[in-house]
Order: sequence, then structure tokens, then C-alpha cells
Amino acid sequence: MRWGRLAATLLLVGVLAACGRSTVPATYLVTEVDEGGSGAVTVRVDSSVPDRGGLWDIDQDGRLLGPSERHFLMPARTSGCAEQVCYRVVPGLLRVESGGDDIGWTTAWEIAGADYQQLAADYALVGERAGHLSSTSIVVREVTGGHVVFVANGRDGLLYRSVKGIWHRLGLPRGGEGWYFEEPPRLASEPPPADPSWIVALLVAAMLGVAGVLMMAVRRMWRGYDIRLTAGTAAGGGLLSYGACQVPGAGMFPAAMYAVMLISMIVVVGLLVVLLGVGRGRAAAPVNN
Repeated sequence: MRWGRLAATLLLVGVLAACGRSTVPATYLVTEVDEGGSGAVTVRVDSSVPDRGGLWDIDQDGRLLGPSERHFLMPARTSGCAEQVCYRVVPGLLRVESGGDDIGWTTAWEIAGADYQQLAADYALVGERAGHLSSTSIVVREVTGGHVVFVANGRDGLLYRSVKGIWHRLGLPRGGEGWYFEEPPRLASEPPPADPSWIVALLVAAMLGVAGVLMMAVRRMWRGYDIRLTAGTAAGGGLLSYGACQVPGAGMFPAAMYAVMLISMIVVVGLLVVLLGVGRGRAAAPVNN
């Protein structure tokens, strides 16, 4: 009883200590883009936590090159031109317009309405939307085959227009486990991504089940133990594979990589169980009274 009370007390103290800690998450936002050196574009990332922001270099294809050593010396630009087309950001909105003062301006890209409202709800502690969730700075650059555009979109990260004219929400440049973009939340109007978890689970279960049946057929043993072992291995492998598909990514490593690694181990272990367990030994002899 004494040890049980001591363990309960320590657990309670740990819970209270954890509850007493600050749980306010750090927030990040892309506040500025500017021309960088050696053909790169430099992106400024600010953070609610001191010393966690920084400058990053992005190449003309939208790839993250790593931390930047340069400093912003000029005010952020809100418009830019390449070839015979100009772009500008609209203050207070997630919007980029193309055109010109002579021919007029039209919307080239934007997030508005229900998409904007849901996006603001998805970001914790978004603060003032007009300042923290809006397009604030732009760089337009001529490249081989056309032009590319980079836009600072606050909490939504970096927006990139490829030379093919396709707009991509790249997200926030981050470091730690390599250099990567933290993807922004899915928009309300976008269809949910396909979830292959149950398909993967069924395929793994079917593979292990077929392997068990083949082992029973090869060894010509159809004992109840073999059938139960095969069914249990198949069911367990399928459920574990489903769980592996739910493991989130970490840093620069996507969730799919972890899923493939875990499912591969599950399949190997399941096949070993079937190979070493099904059809092995002899059937139990009847007990004579």
C-alpha cells in the first residue's frame, strides 16, 4: 500500500507539473521576400519566440536551399514586373493581382470566403488577420521560359508561381531535421486526400493469410492451431499496418516514409511467424484414460 500511495503521489505531482507548464505554441509567419544573391530569393520568417525566426534562400524552382546569410536592406516590395506582366499584393488580403494601371488589375490568385475563414480557424493564435494572414511582399523574376513569382503570405507561408503558371502554397521554411517546407492546412474547398489505410491493411492481411494457407498446403497439415495462427497473424498484421498508415511525418521526413518502413517490418515479422509456426511439429496425440 505504501509503495502504491507513493507511486500515485509521484504521478499526481508529474501531472500537476505538466499542467503548470506553458502550452502556448510558437507561431511562425513569412513576412517578406526579396531578391537574394546567386539567383536565389531570400525569405524572412518571423516567430513569436525570440531567435526562432530567420532568413532562408529559395531557388527559382521553389526549392529550399537553406539558411541565408544576407540581410534585408531595402523596404519590402508590394509589386513587381517581368516580361510584359506585372503583379501586386493586396494589403490585408490573401490575394495577388496581375495586370497594370493602364489595363487594369485582375485576380491572379487568392484565398477568400469560406476558405479564408476556415484557414484562419486552422491556425492557432492567428492574431490580427489583416497583418498575420495576408499577402505582404512579392518578388517577380524572369527565368528561362517565362517568369516565376514569390509571395510572403504571413502565417500561410510562402506562395510560389511556377514558370508554367501554376500557383503552389509551399508553406513555412523550417530547419532541424534537414531543411523542408511545413505544409499549410488544406483549404475547405479542396477535396480530402485519399486514405489508403484500409486498402493497405487488407492487402497485408491477405498476403499473410495466403502465405499461411500455402505453408499448410506444402506441409500437408491443416490443424486447428495452424488455422488460428494464420488467421491471427493476418488480422494482426492488417491492423498494425492500418496503424502504421496513421503515423504522422516528422520534419523533412514524410509520413509515407515511416509507413513504408513500419509496414515492411510488419510483413517480414508476419511472414516469419507463418514460416516458423504453421505446419511445424506434430499433431498432439490423443490422451488415453
